[in-house]
Amino acid sequence: MLNFILDVIMVCAIGCVLIYVLPSLWSYLESAETKQDRTIFALTDDGWRIALHNYAPLGPKIGKPVILCHGIAGNRFIFDLNNAPSLAAYLRSQNRDVWVAELRGSGCSGRPGLLLSDYPLNWNFDDHLNYDVEAIIRNVINETGTDSVHWVGHSMGGMLIEAYISRKKPSCVASAVALGSPTDFTGMKTHRFRHVVRIEAMLKIIPFNPFQLLIKCFLPILRFAPSLLSMIVSPENIEWWVVRKISAIGTESVSSSALWLDMARFLSGDKFADPSGKPYLEGIEESKTPLLAISGAKDIMAPQKAVLSVCETSADDCVRESLILGKQAGMEQDYGHVDLLLGTRAREEVFPIIERWLARWDCVTSQECKGTPNRDS
Repeated sequence: MLNFILDVIMVCAIGCVLIYVLPSLWSYLESAETKQDRTIFALTDDGWRIALHNYAPLGPKIGKPVILCHGIAGNRFIFDLNNAPSLAAYLRSQNRDVWVAELRGSGCSGRPGLLLSDYPLNWNFDDHLNYDVEAIIRNVINETGTDSVHWVGHSMGGMLIEAYISRKKPSCVASAVALGSPTDFTGMKTHRFRHVVRIEAMLKIIPFNPFQLLIKCFLPILRFAPSLLSMIVSPENIEWWVVRKISAIGTESVSSSALWLDMARFLSGDKFADPSGKPYLEGIEESKTPLLAISGAKDIMAPQKAVLSVCETSADDCVRESLILGKQAGMEQDYGHVDLLLGTRAREEVFPIIERWLARWDCVTSQECKGTPNRDS
């Protein structure tokens, strides 16, 4: 009996080691660097250092600074993956001053400390909204001397800016673009993303979402799991090596279970609301910030209704527009979740749409954009 118990312990120990070692191995094998000119760190009011990667314009600067923000469990690579379409590089080539932000717990961002500085893994959506977004905008304004900024967010990065402009009226945001950002969760608990709800009990016990590690462990065979793959990309619209690389280095191995529990709450409650039940978009109809919501025609993770409903109401003098990117809109292919940024023709089909929207609102001025010194270099 003792030998059996020892064997079980040994098997479990080996399994745990493999679960942690394999993702690190794939990340090492696929390692790459982004091409920013410099990186600074914005200090949040609760003590986190948020990485801001600056891509300086190639020529005389035009327009307002542009902040690019990733989604849940993502990082800077979604905007600048080596040899793949890069929104950061594209906007820089248009002479824009680009700032790629990494939210707490992602990429180069962390809490100051000698060891395990990002632990415990207990940050949530409100921490990103109340601390990270505020510090990012404040520091970009301080660095550039501008009165307002553009914000382009992918997935949760778009959800955050929509919630932010709902609360901050007026805001320092000249315009916002949300790519594949669901804010209407009605009926989505029967959606494929419902697996987050199914592991809700587990997330209350362990500090991170185990699915992220498992996906990275099985990265080499991800290509042969079409059901899983189609949740994050439209396979015919993206090259396999891009999927492999973004899975290896553009996805964090672990992130806070508290944040994933927030996503489970949105799904199970059919409502994009804080723990008290107050909708994050309450008051967005009064916001003056122009908003462009973009959905992929084949985005399974963020269905069209969930993404575009935010544009149904707006102030009389505010512009809200929505787009569905796919063949019906004249695109070569239907777009999924990740290929909105990394699709084979994203540079030719998606990026110019974003640039035209930004140029349209470069003239917007802010009434409330005086930054205060809060930078940790």
